[in-house]
Amino acid sequence: MKKVVLVAALATLFRPLFGAESVADLIEAYKRGDHKYVCFHGSKLSGKFRNNEDLVMMYAFSCLNIDYIDRLSVPILALGKTPESRRNRAYFSLIQAQKYILIHALLDNEHYEDLNLPTTDYILSRVFNLFFKNRYKKEGDVYLMEDEKGKYKLYVKELHGKKWVYIEETTKDGKTHIHKYR
Repeated sequence: MKKVVLVAALATLFRPLFGAESVADLIEAYKRGDHKYVCFHGSKLSGKFRNNEDLVMMYAFSCLNIDYIDRLSVPILALGKTPESRRNRAYFSLIQAQKYILIHALLDNEHYEDLNLPTTDYILSRVFNLFFKNRYKKEGDVYLMEDEKGKYKLYVKELHGKKWVYIEETTKDGKTHIHKYR
């Protein structure tokens, strides 16, 4: 009897190390604000919830919260049954497109004329619009920008042989967040 209790206790203790075992685990993690857990483990369980658009959106917003924009591709394909899910599908698609256009412009020195895309409240979207509206000051290889939500530094940095686009965001209350995209 003691062995069974010990094994059950150890399984509960080490469960977070081995991944989500159920959709309920993902929902609990989402309620706790553990977006990283939901994004990483949700991809493994997506087959169990791909027909439930609320769970698909939970997964997608979790990935967006931790800047894992590439993981939005699967939810984009899965969403579309309701007006809300179609709106979110468009939102995720827009952010993905903005990421790739911005990366192309920065890495390949590509210039876009008369680029006019909708704006969202997501950090990449705000910086995208500032960049393509030429609302920046360039110092060396760094683009400095500002809007009503904060200040931003946009630059490219090589890490382990791969080029990444970085956005250093400093909010009005002085908190700094670093976002990186590839």
